Amino acid sequence: MKSKKAKEFIDGCLNHLVIEMSYHAKWQLRAAMSHTAELAKQEAEERIEAFCKGCPIYSIQTSNGGNCPDCSALNAFKQRLNEE
Repeated sequence: MKSKKAKEFIDGCLNHLVIEMSYHAKWQLRAAMSHTAELAKQEAEERIEAFCKGCPIYSIQTSNGGNCPDCSALNAFKQRLNEE
């Protein structure tokens, strides 16, 4: 898993389970939770990319081989994603 925070969260959840589970069941649960975190990250990246593609500055910057500047509209969009 790439996200340290997600890994720590999953580890914390599994370490504080109040039911008895086999090693295999815990492994399956960890795998499902890890996959869910990766899917959420991928979805957020796709939504940010879709948001940026509608921006004329993004089109100009990326067509010239540059990177899109970190603008206030993008920061507001990222904040809104974090609140969802």
